Amino acid sequence: MSRILKLTGRYYRTVPQDAAGYAEEELALDAGHSAFIPLHCWDIGCPGGPATDPQFCVGMGHHATLAAAYEVMRDYIRPALDAARAAGLAVYHVQCESIAARYPQWFECDADPVAASSGEPAPEAIPGHRDAILSRSHGRDYMTRSPLTDMDIAEIVAALPDEPVVHQSAQFDRMLRRRGIVNLVYTGFATDMCILSAPGGVGPMFSLGYRVLLIREATLGVEQPDTLEERLATRWGMRFIETHWGDTVGFDQFMAECARLARERETPS
Repeated sequence: MSRILKLTGRYYRTVPQDAAGYAEEELALDAGHSAFIPLHCWDIGCPGGPATDPQFCVGMGHHATLAAAYEVMRDYIRPALDAARAAGLAVYHVQCESIAARYPQWFECDADPVAASSGEPAPEAIPGHRDAILSRSHGRDYMTRSPLTDMDIAEIVAALPDEPVVHQSAQFDRMLRRRGIVNLVYTGFATDMCILSAPGGVGPMFSLGYRVLLIREATLGVEQPDTLEERLATRWGMRFIETHWGDTVGFDQFMAECARLARERETPS
């Protein structure tokens, strides 16, 4: 017997153009074919994680945004993660390779042809320009000297031993197809960057034909001091998803539906 997760999806209607605006649709998702995904939930600036360093702009960037990201994990992602687990949804942690490779449940990456180099990279059009801009935006030698070198999944949303940790879209796709999962409910960071385009993120998985959803309260963009209060980057990232790829859903409704499914699991048929 199917167990159905009933959610109201919000999207941005673009046509007809004279009636553009937000619209809603009722979604009925088979829980057995759905997965909950914390993406790039890093521990920089979190309890137990590497401390922030004012000489580097890494992770969620500005120290106030890092603090806000931890609040999102504490107040929304962790409760939603617990609710998804109780409801029996599959959980997949999408991470960068340096973190994913630390976990025993990370597998198949070396055998994935997508991971193999396709040859020597093309020479830079302006030698040194890319590194100069990256140093300007993140801090010099940030890949070897910044908190990035020690970051991990934030403890508050840590992966359980039986929850896969993945870092490639092709790897993620194979794992999902084996379990018949087609609906992906995303949380995590950053709304305007990795959620959109990182391997295993909303854009790459939408291109493979998956239904992609984002919990609105359980994400945050890379906000700067002058955008944090209004959440401009966050709102832009959500609008992009709502316009081009899928729906966003509300935290309260997701929690209520997971609680209902959890009760159904506990009730003998």
